[in-house]
Amino acid sequence: MLSFCFSVGALDLVPTKDLLASYLEHDSDLMKSAINLQKIKLDQEVSDIDSGFSIQLSTGAVKFVFDDKNLSLSPNVNISFPNYSNFNTKVSAEISSKSGVNDVSIKTSADLLSNTKTLEINRLKNQRKLLEAERELSSKVLEKEQAFYKNLQTLLTDTSSIISKQQDYYSDKINFEKIKAQGYAKSSSTYRRAEMKVIDDEHDIESKERSLIYDYQVFYTECGYEIEIENVSDYMLLIPSDIEMVEPLNVKDFPSATYNLIEKAVWNQKIAELERAADRNYSFGANAGYTFLKDGKSDSIDLGIDGTYSGVTLSLGVELPVSEPNKTALTLSAKVNPNTFKKEKIEAQKQELELKEESITLESAISSYDKKVQEKKLKLEQLLWAKNTNDRNYSMYENLENDMYKWFKQGIISESEYLSAKVNREKSFVSQISNYIDMIVYNSEIRAMFTTNEKINRDE
Repeated sequence: MLSFCFSVGALDLVPTKDLLASYLEHDSDLMKSAINLQKIKLDQEVSDIDSGFSIQLSTGAVKFVFDDKNLSLSPNVNISFPNYSNFNTKVSAEISSKSGVNDVSIKTSADLLSNTKTLEINRLKNQRKLLEAERELSSKVLEKEQAFYKNLQTLLTDTSSIISKQQDYYSDKINFEKIKAQGYAKSSSTYRRAEMKVIDDEHDIESKERSLIYDYQVFYTECGYEIEIENVSDYMLLIPSDIEMVEPLNVKDFPSATYNLIEKAVWNQKIAELERAADRNYSFGANAGYTFLKDGKSDSIDLGIDGTYSGVTLSLGVELPVSEPNKTALTLSAKVNPNTFKKEKIEAQKQELELKEESITLESAISSYDKKVQEKKLKLEQLLWAKNTNDRNYSMYENLENDMYKWFKQGIISESEYLSAKVNREKSFVSQISNYIDMIVYNSEIRAMFTTNEKINRDE
């Protein structure tokens, strides 16, 4: 795994977009999904080959008789077009080293009532399988993107926690300095309690800092980088400065028909309707052939038709010798399977249930969409409120810090009082960045809800 090593303070943090790109690149789930997509594309190519033009060449059985030194074989050529009424032509012959070519036969067959709907259904299903694999990969990218930003947000929360603890430390230190100024003896309980608070704060900050450094190192390792953090004096160095507020997406800008569950329900309904229409209880086919014979035998023409309706199958064949039409032979066969009629009635009942189930699934998907829209609308309102609040607070704390810095330089306030104001500004800044991340994740969640990123053109 490619990794980069640097120290905070010596260099800037890795740009967030680079971290994200590397995080996605090193994710094993995405690698597997990408491989699965390539496999499905290859399967699609195989399917296209199988359903297209096909030709088979065969030598047939090759036989050599040692007594009369005769070599014979039965070569044949089979050509088929599955997509064109299942058209098939076969040419075969008997070849001998002594007698030459014998008994050449040409036979052709096709479905007179070709079930093109079944072929179309198979084609649509193959396309859908590929499309769903592409969508699965895109969906996982969004899922991993959300995980990346949530992990980063956790680090910001932990950093903010240390900054808050610093505020406690400065507050306790100010109180401790007041106690010292009031002349309390070092051995007094008041002095010792105040001193222990400051010491406890220092130990707590050190413990949180070690944990934070470890979490940052783990996070960077997951992104394919290595990071060295030593002697952090300014925790704001760990806060990425390249995360900006994004324009929030409006869930209503996306067509409801592209909502994942609705699109899937409509697709399943459509393909089920096609399958029911293609599920015919009848078929009709025909075949024809011509055989060239030698040794005084008459060439023959072979014709045949066969049909099926429910449980009844009928076949009719005619063998017509060309030079001896009076020897024409007619073949007729019939077959009945009573169970087929019973199963057709059951199948009709199942189809009625399937229709109800498809309708319920679609209604459920529409209901889910309405709930999601309301949920995302409320969430966006909350995020925008938080943004306005954070912006207002940051401006206030920034102005306060500037004033406190001037007063500190003028000797009006202590350093601890100034640092306390500085901490408030830093906490507010972290809250701003965290809110920006919330908005990025929100947009990612909106995109993940739909099968396309195309929005409604409201100018039309």
